Order: sequence, then C-alpha cells, then structure tokens
Amino acid sequence: MLVNNNNGFSLLEVMIAMVVASVGLLGLAAAQLKSLQYITNSFNYTVSIIEANNVVERIWPHLCELQQSNPSLYNDANFRNYLAPQNTAYSLTLPANFSNDLNVAVSWEDKRLTDNLENRVVLTGSFPQLPPGCV
Repeated sequence: MLVNNNNGFSLLEVMIAMVVASVGLLGLAAAQLKSLQYITNSFNYTVSIIEANNVVERIWPHLCELQQSNPSLYNDANFRNYLAPQNTAYSLTLPANFSNDLNVAVSWEDKRLTDNLENRVVLTGSFPQLPPGCV
C-alpha cells in the first residue's frame, strides 16, 4: 500500500516567507529612493556647471570694457543680474572685483539629502589680457 503524505506548507512557513520577502522589498524600495535622491543631486550639479559656464560666456563680449574702459561695469547691478543664472533655484556667488582669473560659484539647496554633500560648484574662468584699444 502506498501512503500519500503531501500536506503542503504550514501556516508558520508561509508567514515566515512573507516576512522575509517584505523585508527584502522594503530594502529595495529604500535603495530606490536613495538612488533617486542622488540622481537629483547629480542633475543639480550638472545644471550648476552649465550655469557657471554661462556666466563665463556672458563675460566674454564685455571683456574689453571690463579690462580697459569701464571696470566698474562688473559691479553694476544690471550687469550682475545679466550674469545671474536664469533658473532661480541656483544662486551665483562672484568675487567683489573682476580679475582675469574669475572664480564663479553656483550653488543650490537640496533639503532631501542629509549626508552633507556639497551643493556648490566653483568654476574658474581664465581670460586673456586684451591689448589696449581692443574693440
């Protein structure tokens, strides 16, 4: 005589499997959330580099004027607004006086990340000294 002893899983085994699976899925969800936070910070870093490059590029057409005829243009409020990033989520920090090696700092605020990453990009624009009478 053949005895068939297939009872399946017990309730305890099913509950333990559900707890283990739940903990694993919660860990994956937390890792996905942290990944999205770092992606956002990386995006802000990239945009800040572009904004800092834009500031340097906006100075080039006015380089002769800044070096030769009107150095006070650099401190003019309208000129500073012209240099500022177009996106208000990013703030610009410039030195008080213009120099041919100009440090441009662009920063942003990200309240979601709490691991003290630096939310700032500093770019140095190096400009050549133009000859007198440049146009």
